[in-house]
Amino acid sequence: MTRTVLFLTALLVVLVCLDTWLRLQQQQELQTQGRLRPLVPTAAQVEPDRVHRVDLSWGPQQSYTYVRQGETWRFPAYHNALAHSDRMEHLLSLCLGARGTLTPVDSGQRIPIDGAPTLQIGLFDRSQTSLARLQFAGPFAGPAGAHTLARVVGDEHLLTFHADPISVVGRGQPPMLDPHLMPRSLAAGALVEVEAQTGSTSWRLWRILAARPADGPPVPVDDAQHYRWLLERAGRVDTCRTESVTAYLAYLRRLRVDGLTTAPPAEEADLLRLVDEDGVIDELVLPIKQDMADRVAIHNTRAQIVGWVSPDRVALMMSPDNALLDSLERPTLFERALQSTSGATP
Repeated sequence: MTRTVLFLTALLVVLVCLDTWLRLQQQQELQTQGRLRPLVPTAAQVEPDRVHRVDLSWGPQQSYTYVRQGETWRFPAYHNALAHSDRMEHLLSLCLGARGTLTPVDSGQRIPIDGAPTLQIGLFDRSQTSLARLQFAGPFAGPAGAHTLARVVGDEHLLTFHADPISVVGRGQPPMLDPHLMPRSLAAGALVEVEAQTGSTSWRLWRILAARPADGPPVPVDDAQHYRWLLERAGRVDTCRTESVTAYLAYLRRLRVDGLTTAPPAEEADLLRLVDEDGVIDELVLPIKQDMADRVAIHNTRAQIVGWVSPDRVALMMSPDNALLDSLERPTLFERALQSTSGATP
C-alpha cells in the first residue's frame, strides 16, 4: 500500500512538472510569435541609402527595374523616366524599417496564400550586389485590420505586417512613374518668372513686390496683396490678374504628358524658360519641326525627359497672354484643359 501511494505521488509530481514545463513552452512560443521583429535582420545592416537598384516583380511577365541617379529614381527601360522618389523612399523604409510578428506556417505552406497576388522586391547596392530579396502577399482582412504577409525569399519564417508595401507600389505598368512634364520628384519652389521665345514672338512674365496702400494692413494677407505680376510683350508692359497668373502657373506644374519618347536635339526650337524663387531654372524646348501632327514633343532639359503633349495644351502653355490679363470663369480654361482625357500616366 505504501509503495502504491509513493508511486502515485511521484507520478503526480511528474505530471505537475510536465504541465508546468508545457505551459512555459507555450508562453515562450506566444511571446516569440508576438514579438515585433524586422523583416530584414538588423545584422545585415541594409539601410535605404545603400540601395541603388530596386527590382519589382509580379512574375516573369511583370518585372521592372529602377535605379537611383543622384537624388532621383529612374526607370531606364522607358526613356529613362523619372519615378516618384517619395514613394520609392517610402517603399524602402517599409521594407527595411517596418516590423511584424512571426506567423505560424505549416511545413508545406508558402506565399502566395489563398491565391493572393505576390510581389517580389529585390534590393541591390551600387556594385549590383544583392542586399535582400523580399516577398509580399496581401493585403488580407483580419480582426485587427488589413495586414500583409512577408518573408525573405528562401526563409521559412513568415511575418505579419500592418504596413502595405504593395499599395505603395500600385499596379501601374510600369508602376510609380511620374507623369508630369515638370516632374514632382525634382525640387521646385514657387515660380517667379516665365519667359517664352518663339519663332514669331516672345513675352516675359515676372513677379514684383506690390506697393502697400496707406490704409492697408501692415502685413499682406495673401499673395494677391503681397505681389504683382507684369507681362511684357511687343514692347509693352501690362499688369496681370494675380488669380489668372496663379491658374496658369498651376497649369504648368500639373501638366501631364501623354507618354515619353527620345528625340534628337533640334536645330530650331521654341523655348519656355521658368525660374523659381530659389533661382532654379527649368527649360522646356519645343522643336519647330514636329514629326507628329496630333502631339508635340517637349524636352525638359533639367528632368532630361522628352514628353508628348497635345497641341491644344501646348498652345495654352506657350501663348496664355490674353488669359493672364482677364478675369477667368470657373473652371478656368487651364483647369478644363487638365480635365481632358489627355495626360495619362505613361
